[in-house]
Amino acid sequence: MNNDKELNQIREDIRDIRNDIERIRGDTHNINRILTLRDIEVIKRDIINLVGNSTYKAAILHLTREPKNSSELAKELGTSHRNLNKFLTPLLEKGYVSGAKIGRARIFKRSEILDLIVYEKIPEFEELIEKWKKGQNGCN
Repeated sequence: MNNDKELNQIREDIRDIRNDIERIRGDTHNINRILTLRDIEVIKRDIINLVGNSTYKAAILHLTREPKNSSELAKELGTSHRNLNKFLTPLLEKGYVSGAKIGRARIFKRSEILDLIVYEKIPEFEELIEKWKKGQNGCN
């Protein structure tokens, strides 16, 4: 009988912790949105400097709107795994793409900041993404 009480208490504690995590997640999301909107021009400039003329970096930021593993990303990008790392590493280091290990796969997803600044509608990136789509990867 005592074990049932303890088990129920543990379940309630877990439920409370999950609720707290969701509340913290929501608060963090709101803080992120406020800071992004405040610093939108600085963020755009930083991404423009990081991507430069690289159609591959621009495409990675576009493709990782949805989570992708490294094989999917390399295939969709049209490059090898070795080249993928060359273009992906600076984006990971700056936090514009994050990588998470799920089982044996590493999954990549872009930062919410890119959604908040409407990345695909920024003319510099819109042009680079179109070049990449057309296969004009001259400035990688």
